[in-house]
Amino acid sequence: MKLPLTLYDALTAATIPTNRAKAVVDAWEADVENLASKSDLQQTETNLKASISELGSAIREQGVELRALIKEQSAELRALIKEQGSELRSSISGLESQNKILRWQFGLIFICVAVPILKMGLELVARSA
Repeated sequence: MKLPLTLYDALTAATIPTNRAKAVVDAWEADVENLASKSDLQQTETNLKASISELGSAIREQGVELRALIKEQSAELRALIKEQGSELRSSISGLESQNKILRWQFGLIFICVAVPILKMGLELVARSA
């Protein structure tokens, strides 16, 4: 409390009225209470550094966990892709088999229709000749 008293004495010595000098000292004291001291700032800096270090460690741990999860999901996706690929190949070969059967069926139908038509055509040609 020496500094406020010194400030008050200096203001009254400078012919400032007592009530105004007291108001200035009161305002100054109110402002000084809100100011941080050097030790306050150092403590805050230390706390911030510790917090930053903790957060950095937590982020690194999460990075390791995320990498592991990504590798795991990547392996699962590869397995699913291989499985779907083999299923697709199996489906394609089944469709190819059905396609061959359809070609044979169309061929037989064509023969069954074309042979009688050719026979009729030949009979017509033979009659007209």
